[in-house]
Amino acid sequence: MTEFRPVSALASAPSPMRRHRFVQVTCLFSTFAHTIATLICVYTFREGGFVQFTPSKLMQFVPEHLLLWRSCCLSVMLSSFSTLVFILAMREVLEEKYRFIVGVAVCLSMIACCQDFSAISRMMVLFADISLQGMINPSYLKQEIVLMGWPLINQSITETFLLASFLYGMSGFCIALCLTKTNILPRTLAFAHLPVWSLMIISSILTFMGYLPVAIIFVFSANLALSVLSAFTGVAIDAVLKSPLARSPNISPGESDLENSGFF
Repeated sequence: MTEFRPVSALASAPSPMRRHRFVQVTCLFSTFAHTIATLICVYTFREGGFVQFTPSKLMQFVPEHLLLWRSCCLSVMLSSFSTLVFILAMREVLEEKYRFIVGVAVCLSMIACCQDFSAISRMMVLFADISLQGMINPSYLKQEIVLMGWPLINQSITETFLLASFLYGMSGFCIALCLTKTNILPRTLAFAHLPVWSLMIISSILTFMGYLPVAIIFVFSANLALSVLSAFTGVAIDAVLKSPLARSPNISPGESDLENSGFF
């Protein structure tokens, strides 16, 4: 009979190399998702000429470019999910003593992701259907269609540009705060995080103040900056794990914070 041996939580935990791969894949996924979303959204924004944004203009654009609209919405949802996963990956590279702050960041980003998914899916399906019905059935008055679509636009903008951007920005600041106090990763990584999450906070404030076209530009800039940040984070973490300090098996406790980090 095989003897039963209890397995400790430490022994069953993922190895440093597996966590390293998870962080690397996450950074690559985030870079790809945010780049694609930014390119598609910028193209849609220019194609529709939404510098002078009006609900009627958007409701006329959507039925005529339905595939582009749905592709844009799906890419935004993918980028929002990749931001959540990117925040989750930071749990693997920060020291154990910062797990509470990182936990707050994860909770905020999860709420933001839910807000984004709710708003974007509503615009992709319900708003597109109302706009399409207005084009197919000329019996509907244009004013009635606009009155039906405007509450959806207003609610979706509030959820994604105002709430989700603010929550993502705050969760990013929590990560940046932890990065400024850790000795594992280079301090430049923390400074690289600050402008990205600041762009999201600024876009939220601009949306609250009613400057929607400017807020959209800041959202585009934040997404593009986040793709660069993800790539830079992956390179920085890879350099740390390949350093002699990370590979050395003879590090005594107290010499480094590596043994208290998410790497080990």
